[in-house]
Amino acid sequence: MSLVTAEAAKKQINTPLSDEDLQEIIDRIESQITARIGAPWDGDDTPSQVVKTLRGEGPSLFLPTGIYEVVSIVEDDAELTADEYRVWGNGGVIERLPIDSGWGRVCTVTYKPMDDRFKRIPVIIDLLRLTLERTAMKSESIAGEYSYTAPDNWDAEFRKAMKRLQFKAL
Repeated sequence: MSLVTAEAAKKQINTPLSDEDLQEIIDRIESQITARIGAPWDGDDTPSQVVKTLRGEGPSLFLPTGIYEVVSIVEDDAELTADEYRVWGNGGVIERLPIDSGWGRVCTVTYKPMDDRFKRIPVIIDLLRLTLERTAMKSESIAGEYSYTAPDNWDAEFRKAMKRLQFKAL
């Protein structure tokens, strides 16, 4: 199920594309987001599970999104119990306990992310706008009445929009 429909997108973006073509682009953008940070909640009360394998470096693991619930943590082939780690607030940080101990070499965290659907929607719209406006022109001017300048780096603009969805370590 898509978080943004073509009809909703057309309320914010002027495009000549058909609803079918626009929805295809929206679906592609949503799949890029899912590949990077995991799937959004698939219902009002049902968060999706995400599995991340991380290198254990230091006392904390940093996940790309906030954590609703940790399902399991496997550290170097041994499953941990809930008293061997602590999740910090709504952030994506898991601290190894006891304090001042570090994580093993390989940690596989299965968790349910925070519900970020309402955060994703404006990012999807911004990425859709960026995708639709992407052009090979660096600049264009027509009789001094019309001018167009593209961003220097489209990929940087994409990453900038995606950062709004990802957990930021302080």
